[in-house]
Amino acid sequence: MTAVLFDVDGTLLDSADYVLGAVEYTLRIHGRTPPPREQIAVLMGPPLDHCYGLLAPGMDPAPLVVTHRAWQRERMNLAKPFPKAVETVRALRDAGMRCGAVTARSNVSSLGTLEGAGLGGLLEVVISAEDTPRTKPFPDPIFAALDRLKVPVSEAVMVGDTASDIEAGRVAGVRTVGVLYGFFGEKLRESRPDYVVSDISELPALLRLVTP
Repeated sequence: MTAVLFDVDGTLLDSADYVLGAVEYTLRIHGRTPPPREQIAVLMGPPLDHCYGLLAPGMDPAPLVVTHRAWQRERMNLAKPFPKAVETVRALRDAGMRCGAVTARSNVSSLGTLEGAGLGGLLEVVISAEDTPRTKPFPDPIFAALDRLKVPVSEAVMVGDTASDIEAGRVAGVRTVGVLYGFFGEKLRESRPDYVVSDISELPALLRLVTP
């Protein structure tokens, strides 16, 4: 393996308040009562318009997405790196791995929160929602990231915490690592990732064992 692609929210960044808070605010502003956070969390991963289609059926999701992103632009400080996330990515880079991020979040907020978390300079490429016609669970963002890195799919790993991450990786043909501390928790096992970790710091040792 020569490249690791990370999901952002729930994988590199502890962004429950940042993501779920935005959903709760948006639903209330648009006249809907937010469901419990655990119900919102398992819907995360796909594009926001898809998520709001499930959370607010019968409503045009476009205005909700605008409200959601406006709320997040003003609160990027709510997204924090998970313990050991920065150190783990740095260790992978020091070991010669190419590192990038693939997210369904907007370019402005994804780059802003990664930079604020101290991860911006460690990631060679960040593919956000605007960068490909389709986002996860489609494989397009993974292909775009690997194209920029000039790395074949046979040498890449996708690391994420949602079913969309695992599905996108599987369809793209890369190995998948599910992290069990993110939005899906233990439920992510149902998506059958190739490997699972309970802490991001387990990745370097795991990846040394993964061969193409």
